[in-house]
Amino acid sequence: MHPYLSRLGIRPEVQAYFRSFYRADDLGNLIFPYGDVLEHFGFSFHHVPLTDDCWLAGNLHFPQVRRVILSTSALDAVSWLNKKYHSFSTAQNLLFVALGAGISSVQLGWIRENFSCKKCQLIFGKDLLGRLADLKVAAVLPGWPLSLYLEGEEKVLVNFRSRNFCFSQETFSLSAFEREAGVRFGVPASKPLNHNSFFEELKAEAGLLI
Repeated sequence: MHPYLSRLGIRPEVQAYFRSFYRADDLGNLIFPYGDVLEHFGFSFHHVPLTDDCWLAGNLHFPQVRRVILSTSALDAVSWLNKKYHSFSTAQNLLFVALGAGISSVQLGWIRENFSCKKCQLIFGKDLLGRLADLKVAAVLPGWPLSLYLEGEEKVLVNFRSRNFCFSQETFSLSAFEREAGVRFGVPASKPLNHNSFFEELKAEAGLLI
């Protein structure tokens, strides 16, 4: 087991599950590879890359995967499974995909190509970027193109099926868009109740103000 993950309260079976998908640097800080770039975590920093690549963990044989968990960071994925582990009799058919600090068109195309027929779960953050990510991924899975725009610091504009929709940034969400547009993508988006991300929730529960 890794002492950082233990200090964060990650249960031993979850640490064992992810052990092949991270490494430690010379100082013991955690490294999660996204191709040639890295998510890097120590108790004084957490760097999440902006990249066209992804961090993958779990069952990497895609035909066997039953559920795909999509997140911003690897540590969000680890935190989510730590919270939900009791809900799975086995995690062998799960695939975790972290997309990094932003979602690119390359990543969206890859998600569409590989996971359009899979059951997907979105665990992006509660901030605006996370809520925008929810809609981008939920729409690309069935192949429904849309365009998202930010107008100033107040509005989110969405063009979908030749219609324009406008939301305040505070009220915008995947579910709000589905109600307004009269469409259901069928992709659940989970959020922690009192924190922006599952990793922030984990840190708070561990008593770590980092």
